[in-house]
Amino acid sequence: MLRKLVFRFSQDIEKVMADKLTQVLKATKVEVIDTSGGCGSMYRLEIESPEFQGKSKVKQHQMVVEALKNELASAHGYSIKTNIPK
Repeated sequence: MLRKLVFRFSQDIEKVMADKLTQVLKATKVEVIDTSGGCGSMYRLEIESPEFQGKSKVKQHQMVVEALKNELASAHGYSIKTNIPK
């Protein structure tokens, strides 16, 4: 069994991003994970928000990027997964 280790060196910025997504997008579930090994250059973002209702995946991702434009400016990359609450 393979297990992926996720290092959490930059927890402060992760918390800032999670709080901002919760506030701006009224997210009901937020996961921000540094996948760069702790240096804060790559993130996996998973967001569930009723604000995504009726919007395309592209628009949902644009909303996330807009909400985090300052925080993501120094990131080398990120992946985004969005969902609508059931």
